[in-house]
Amino acid sequence: MHIRQLETFIRIVDSGSFAAAAQAMHATQSTISARMRELEESLGVPLFDRSGHRAVLTPRGRALLPRARRMVGLAADIARDIGDARAASGTVRLGVAGLVAMTWLPRLMAALRERFPAVAIQLDIALTTPLVERLASGELDLAIATGPVQGARLQCLSLGYDEFVWMAPGGMRLPRRALTPAELAEWPVLGLSEASHHYPVIEQWFSAGKASYAPVVSCSNVRVLADLTMAGLGVSLLPLRSCARELESGRLRRIPTRPALPPVEFVAVYKRDALDPLVGAIAELARATSEFPLTSSRSPSRRRPAPPPSTS
Repeated sequence: MHIRQLETFIRIVDSGSFAAAAQAMHATQSTISARMRELEESLGVPLFDRSGHRAVLTPRGRALLPRARRMVGLAADIARDIGDARAASGTVRLGVAGLVAMTWLPRLMAALRERFPAVAIQLDIALTTPLVERLASGELDLAIATGPVQGARLQCLSLGYDEFVWMAPGGMRLPRRALTPAELAEWPVLGLSEASHHYPVIEQWFSAGKASYAPVVSCSNVRVLADLTMAGLGVSLLPLRSCARELESGRLRRIPTRPALPPVEFVAVYKRDALDPLVGAIAELARATSEFPLTSSRSPSRRRPAPPPSTS
């Protein structure tokens, strides 16, 4: 019995089939099947009922599963805490929200290349909802997304907060006072698409102010929204830190509102039973390289925990 066989066994269970496990582990289906035959032969019992299309555990397979998770978890702890990080290899599938991709992702990638030079990273840039769906289905190992992200099997690590505020083009004539949602709705609104994590928050903000959220243009990319706003097409909700230069130059103007929208938290999220110890290590590295402040003036104060012991 080998750890790799147990990892494969767990992956088959989590993904639902031998074919899906092969894709997730970057292996051929014959390799996955061979590992399971070897594991079953070493134990002397069948672990899967292969009479159907899906991988269904036998009673002995169900008994093995929690023990296999514990053994693989212990092996991951040893690799993380005792092994040489620079010797780590393999491929990690990383999903990243667009705002992070446009700001401090290059900084994270540079840190990854320095700390784990033999690890290949497959990037997937998307909105939070599809990223979390791909994480749950096993298509991603780790996602950097907007929070909160909830799930019994998901582990979230806060990467800090970014403040989103309403902005207008510099030349737009707006009242010099805080606007209510109903007053803001009188102007053309450029909004994030329904698939965005922000959409229900914005919709609720307008609804609470007895106004309807009806964007004249919807887009999934905040950089594009900023460009459209600067072109004079309307007002939009944009990240304050990322638009600092545009605000300073006068191309964008901040619109004070009452009430203000809550700050947006960004998180690194992965499965609690992630097989690869690199996943947790990369999440910690994302926290260390994040350009977002770990506390917000409008959120409960959070102290940065002590960093984990270095494995390099």
